[in-house]
Amino acid sequence: MDREEKVSIKGDEPTVHQKGRRSLYTHSDATSTLLNQGLNLLTITTSDNCNNNNNDAGSVDQERSSIGNGLTDPKCHKVNCTYVTDVEHGESSFASGNGCYESDDESTSSEDDADEDDSDDYLSHLHKNNNSNGTWTIKNGYNLTTFDQLECRGKWSNDLPLPLPMWSKNSKPALVIEKIYDYEDIVAHIETTLQHMIQETHYDTVNNFVDFYQSYKNARTKNLGEFFKGYSPKINRQNHMCVSLAMEIVSRVAILRPDIANHFFLVSCEEAVEDTISYIAHCEQTNIESAAWNLEKEHALVAMKIVVAGREGMLILDPGYHVARVVTVMKDQNYPHTGIFVQSDEIGCKREYWYTFSHNSDQFISWNERTTRNGQQKYEVSLIYVGRHYRSAVDVTVRRNLVYEFRSLLSRDAKGRVFAGIYFPVLANTADANITIFYDEGINNKIFKLKVKFSAFKDINNIPDNLMCHLTILASQLRMELPTLINTLKNSADIVADSDFVAQMLSINDGISELSADN
Repeated sequence: MDREEKVSIKGDEPTVHQKGRRSLYTHSDATSTLLNQGLNLLTITTSDNCNNNNNDAGSVDQERSSIGNGLTDPKCHKVNCTYVTDVEHGESSFASGNGCYESDDESTSSEDDADEDDSDDYLSHLHKNNNSNGTWTIKNGYNLTTFDQLECRGKWSNDLPLPLPMWSKNSKPALVIEKIYDYEDIVAHIETTLQHMIQETHYDTVNNFVDFYQSYKNARTKNLGEFFKGYSPKINRQNHMCVSLAMEIVSRVAILRPDIANHFFLVSCEEAVEDTISYIAHCEQTNIESAAWNLEKEHALVAMKIVVAGREGMLILDPGYHVARVVTVMKDQNYPHTGIFVQSDEIGCKREYWYTFSHNSDQFISWNERTTRNGQQKYEVSLIYVGRHYRSAVDVTVRRNLVYEFRSLLSRDAKGRVFAGIYFPVLANTADANITIFYDEGINNKIFKLKVKFSAFKDINNIPDNLMCHLTILASQLRMELPTLINTLKNSADIVADSDFVAQMLSINDGISELSADN
């Protein structure tokens, strides 16, 4: 069965990073190309002008939508977005079974370091640096041993674009709570921690993309497919995507309630499943491992089995999709089961989520999404496998994200509303490469949005004043220093202009999409 080709990318609205894989990046007919003071700007026109903070850019047309108010900047969480590339500097790294490519850069490789390129020695090195007596974090990274990610290197045959995902042999025991009000207290503590974390962190698939690209450029091989197989995906506590956000919330809960955190486990999710009955039957024909060869598993989140007042259920946390609440899924769908809730409600687009155990198997949670645009409703179902702990979150899910065709760096408020950031598609036609910047104006819940040609950042010393005005506001709402933001934009511009890299990357991405096209 061919997957439906979507006409727009989820993530073109600021509230959601892209869910759904096989998307065509298109714009509405209202999109126009403008030349303003020598800038190549792509914007959607409205009658509103720039606010008082943006007088120099008042002639730039704007796209606006409703969104939450600005975020209070927590002083304790200032992000400098520096690139950390090894465990010794605190970043958690996964050792691929195929080893790592040596760099041509003398600063990153030498004969004295040759032993570290051996995958077995490197794995031992990771063990040494991850030996934290069962704690969840190490320096600026995560204890991959505690999260049961370190040893699990899936088989990777030459005809597959990704390694095979792996799961634990046994499931974690349920957290048993005798009284509903005791469960309510637990939920309140977790939800408060979750909302603080979402507010204090970014969703960021830009900086790991930059790090991946720079490592590739320093490698001896110029075959991206070979490099992709040998690359060790890295995660840290600054540049978050779904996997590290899942690890971060578990780590934070563990500070106050380690007894509860020990019941959490990472779970895998297959997004936008067209035929859920066939998918589940395929996964359960023998076991889920038997179906692993065509599973993409592009998303990961957190789950915990619960028994509340004698009734079975599941607690779900999904900070990667900005869900700023504890989701309770009871098998009988009675209280404290979480019903339908509004995830985002903006001008022209409303998203509602609800979660239930699948009617076909209690090993799967159905994550249902209803999107309403201009009175038209669209439904989508994703499947979360909750039977066993997902051991390939780094090896498969983080790796898969590295070659994804859509990148974003987003700030969220405590309720999960995305109010500032950047996002861009990676296009085969590099001449059309553009990036969208957006931020909260702080007036009547409005968002300022501007689409800019990447060529505007080719020379960072000659960025026009009107664009710098917007970048200054954006940097503040992203809690970044302006030079750091500009450097990120320049690095991104260099990547999307590299036609050879982009062509190889999109080819790998297409292969992954074809892998799971019949799901």
